[in-house]
Amino acid sequence: MTDSIKFLRIRKGLTQVELAKEVGVTFPTVSAWETGKSIPSPRHLKKLATVLDCSVEQIFLLLNNKKLDKNKQKQG
Repeated sequence: MTDSIKFLRIRKGLTQVELAKEVGVTFPTVSAWETGKSIPSPRHLKKLATVLDCSVEQIFLLLNNKKLDKNKQKQG
């Protein structure tokens, strides 16, 4: 899955701005997480999991899958 946080955010019915407010970060931070330009800190992962009704492990696994997808695209 290439847009893990985006997928979870949309599933919850939140905009990037709403998610940013709930987690306590800026809109550009959420955008950077969704595009893979940065990853959430452990503190923000916990908040994301709470807001998005999932586990930290689920977010972490989805983020790792996104990195694997990017590496495959670079190699292929």
